[in-house]
Amino acid sequence: MGHLANKNEFLVKLRERLDRNPIGLPEDINVYEILSILFTNEEAYLASKFPLDPATLEDLQVVTNIPPGQLKELLSAMLKKGLVLETKKRGQPRFMLSMALVGFFEFIFMRTNQSLPMKKLAELIHDYRLGPKFSKELFNPTTPRARALLYETVVPEIKTEILTFELAAELIKEAGRGGLTNCYCRHEAQHLNQACDNPVEDICISLGTAADFLIERGFARKASISEILEKLSLAKELGLIHTCDNVRHNVAFICNCCGCCCCFLAGITKHQLPNAVLTTNYIATIDENICIGCSECIKSCQVEAIKYNEINTDVTNIDTERCLGCGACVNFCEQNAIQMVKRKERILPPANMSELMIRLKQDRGK
Repeated sequence: MGHLANKNEFLVKLRERLDRNPIGLPEDINVYEILSILFTNEEAYLASKFPLDPATLEDLQVVTNIPPGQLKELLSAMLKKGLVLETKKRGQPRFMLSMALVGFFEFIFMRTNQSLPMKKLAELIHDYRLGPKFSKELFNPTTPRARALLYETVVPEIKTEILTFELAAELIKEAGRGGLTNCYCRHEAQHLNQACDNPVEDICISLGTAADFLIERGFARKASISEILEKLSLAKELGLIHTCDNVRHNVAFICNCCGCCCCFLAGITKHQLPNAVLTTNYIATIDENICIGCSECIKSCQVEAIKYNEINTDVTNIDTERCLGCGACVNFCEQNAIQMVKRKERILPPANMSELMIRLKQDRGK
């Protein structure tokens, strides 16, 4: 492949191709250094040629002119790094270029043993992700990429069929299989010396076909449904917010997030964008006649949606614009002063990943 003389040229084309994804990759000085670390010269060329739809080996050979044997070797290496995703249709492999987020930005930090400059990548990705261009791309206010889930124990009537998509346990059971991975956000924060005390290993959940891919490629380990549900219970005890794909069916991931490290919750906590994550159909309310102002709910809220009442500082109030309706605060209120009530307007996420991707593209004019 002697025609690959200028890696910078192919990195530019690669970034342009990645920017065509539903969540793109805006230009920034850091982005080219990130791509240069993750992609070899040949991989950058191949990736820049990927169609938007899943492609067969033959499709890729046509658009790249790379010999079949060499193409298979490149794809194998890129699959191991999470730069390419593999699906099958009628038993035939199909390949897709991974998005940056949700994609290879996360895959990098799902592993602990990699021959990559992890600290450098953490610094570059952290700065890039919090920059104004990518923040605008990720946190489009119309359709969030992720949504919050409701703690199952905080609302007595939640076991109705219409609300099963809001319950992490129901989504896990629906998938029927899954795996556990490192929390990539807190792993990244570790390399920046900014990590909190919440767990990093085996705390985030992948489900269904997404879990199959991650397990096969070593990004996750296979776990039984009972073990996954135990991790969910641990997350509740710690007051972590369950977040997942912003879809009702066939959810690929459920993360257990803290407001200090999570890249999605950062939209709320660091960028002051209350719509960065889709809320549940519930919202917390505080009974001022019961509240004693102990501040446990303030400390437990991962998105800083609870504060002392400005008029009566002996009690706390809910910021209705920030509250995600997760119910974590209810678990930490020993006075039983907090209840979850239904929101006035019903919130309905996209039905599936295809609908979500279409909406994300439309929101960004792609």
